[in-house]
Amino acid sequence: MVNTNFKPIEQFYHRVNAEKSGKQKIFIITNKKTNRLVYVCDFIFSQTLKCAYQIEKSLPASIDINSPVIQYKNETDENGISIFPDGLLEENSVRSDKPQAQFKADNFYLFTNNSEIGFDIFSAVFYMISRYEEWQKFTPDKHGRFEINESILFQYKFHHKPVVDIWMQILRDEIEKKYPAFVFPQRKFQTIATIDVDNLYAYKHKGFLRTIGAGVKDMLKLNFVNIMRRNAVINDIDPDPFDIYDSFSSFCKSNNIPLIYFFLFSNNGKYDRTVNPKSKIFDTVFKRVLAHGANIGLHPGYYSKDSEEVFSAEKKSFDHRLGNSVEFTRQHYLKFDIRETPKLLLENGIKIDFSMGFASASGFRAGCTQPFYYYDFDKECQTELILFPFCAMDGVYFVYGKKSANQAKEELLKLKDEVKKVSGYFTTVFHERTFANHLYPGYGEMYKQVLIG
Repeated sequence: MVNTNFKPIEQFYHRVNAEKSGKQKIFIITNKKTNRLVYVCDFIFSQTLKCAYQIEKSLPASIDINSPVIQYKNETDENGISIFPDGLLEENSVRSDKPQAQFKADNFYLFTNNSEIGFDIFSAVFYMISRYEEWQKFTPDKHGRFEINESILFQYKFHHKPVVDIWMQILRDEIEKKYPAFVFPQRKFQTIATIDVDNLYAYKHKGFLRTIGAGVKDMLKLNFVNIMRRNAVINDIDPDPFDIYDSFSSFCKSNNIPLIYFFLFSNNGKYDRTVNPKSKIFDTVFKRVLAHGANIGLHPGYYSKDSEEVFSAEKKSFDHRLGNSVEFTRQHYLKFDIRETPKLLLENGIKIDFSMGFASASGFRAGCTQPFYYYDFDKECQTELILFPFCAMDGVYFVYGKKSANQAKEELLKLKDEVKKVSGYFTTVFHERTFANHLYPGYGEMYKQVLIG
């Protein structure tokens, strides 16, 4: 279990032990119990709906009359809710083609059939949270990423809906309808703030050469406003515009919003431009955010994904400065390779990764607001790595969308409403530089309004 005060993960680890609690359980009757089926049932019932379940080949003789039964077989059975299996969960390979989608009552479905709920929910959820489509053939972008144009949800214009959460609600409603004595624990909507710290500071602690170089560049561009701004910050007349580590941390704490900062700890190359990792200012900033109850994660350097040696050295150095073994990551530039990155993280003691989202557009990459375990198709089993998805990043709006703060706010609140409907996690990504009003007018205050809105 992760050593953290991050409440959403504490909730995730909570399991229902039917034998000890004496609570009712849901029975899934199927001809074949597979790792894929167990993985998806764990996610739906234990991790998300917070109820006990049991997979059997036949109905136990001593079953409680009020215990829900799901018949996961190819024939209708009056003893329970019938769901016809597609066969995906019995396979040990990855299909080459994506499944066809259908729309019913304004909802999006995969693996549709004529069973009671109209589709194979277990295969559909598995396809999304296992990131099956990322194991299939796709064309990566220039950073080697699975981007939104490759997503089945985007192709059907349904990427702004948390379809997995919606599907689980449909199943829950069907169970409650057929078994009114069975009571599900209530789920609660939760807002989560995460900040990627790519620079640490705008002007401070850059070192003599970088400071002089930046000043010369401003002179050549006749950018006298930035020269004055830099001088005012360096001489402690004005605060550094990227220094949000007390104000934003305090804001989140006072509003009971879980907060994680992911710190870039590499300054090797054009993509990694933070303060020198050897600078003691990192120690000071770490202490400041921890004092407010925020969590700290590593933002691995751009090139670390491609080298176990580079990643391991970076994490070891970060752990030393933090005084603890970091367990959270979000990949810089979201350079997350579904086949290789999880293995690199697991080998280096990372427990949770927060990269499951898109860089160029908002939306639910896994169709889901809930965290889930990484499924390794090479070994056909669940691993111990948790993937925690997000639905929007700040750059989507001011880099790709060229939107004002008010326009971004409107779109973010629409996403938030979708998450509220399913009592999910509204997880977003902003950067420390986004709070600099001279760079992104109104964005910092807008983000706070969205978080508490």
